[in-house]
Amino acid sequence: MSATPPSRSRKRPRALRGPAAITALLAGAAAASLAGAPAEASAPRAVRVPMHQCWVNGVSAPPGDLVSGTKGDDHIFCDSDLENVTVWGGDGNDMIEVRGLVIDSAVMGGEGNDVIRAKHLVPQNASSMVRGNRGNDVIKVATVSGDGAARGAVVHGDDGDDKITTGSVTGAPGKFNRGGGIVTGNDGADTIKVGTIDFSGRVLGGSEADIIEAKALGPESGGLIQSGPGDDRISGPDGTLLIVGEHWGSVDAGVGKDTCTVKSVSTRTSISSCEVMPKAAPPAGKPSKPEGKPANPEGKPAHPAAR
Repeated sequence: MSATPPSRSRKRPRALRGPAAITALLAGAAAASLAGAPAEASAPRAVRVPMHQCWVNGVSAPPGDLVSGTKGDDHIFCDSDLENVTVWGGDGNDMIEVRGLVIDSAVMGGEGNDVIRAKHLVPQNASSMVRGNRGNDVIKVATVSGDGAARGAVVHGDDGDDKITTGSVTGAPGKFNRGGGIVTGNDGADTIKVGTIDFSGRVLGGSEADIIEAKALGPESGGLIQSGPGDDRISGPDGTLLIVGEHWGSVDAGVGKDTCTVKSVSTRTSISSCEVMPKAAPPAGKPSKPEGKPANPEGKPAHPAAR
């Protein structure tokens, strides 16, 4: 005899019909909704609309992944962080100001002589970027800190004679020397002034005669200044002496007659392609030789013919 009773011997429950069936259905749906609520709250939303507080010429920009200017001269102002957002000035001489962080976002001037001011570039899951595009642009960024190729932080001057000012530039590049923390003038005679270049941060002048000034280079773990073609000038702030090192650091002036007001303080650093270097100071206690000879040295009578 089987221990399990046959299924045929069980009585099936009567199926509910009419109003009773509708009531039971609604009660079951409510119970399922309450049971699944915590799981849905913890799960990430599949679609996220980027939120920001930006105004274009005084008009509030709608939420979304693009804040765009017009074909004329625009003033784009963002009073919040940008995350997964592209700000595009378009044509004209634009003023773009970002008071918050630039997180996985891009701020681009477009055509024209633009002024771009942004806070820290903070790549988290993608790259963060500021680009002047074509024109003689003025760019100011608080800090440029990248982390590999997938999370780079880059400031591009692009075409034109650009003026770029940033704080510290840090972050090692990834595969194929991509990403990391980079400031580059690209084409044009650019003026680039940055803070400390360290932890493999890079400052690249690009083509033509560039001026590159840095507060320090490689004090902790290395950095690079590479000016490229053109008669370039590399120095500390306002032409002062730039110390390279103590821990790695490299200056490569590239092609052209370049003036490098730099000094290495470590055997781990390198300085190359600098035709004009700062003059060495005379040894302590030894006076420097005066340039040229005096017409009549003191104590020596003049030649009779000269009387």
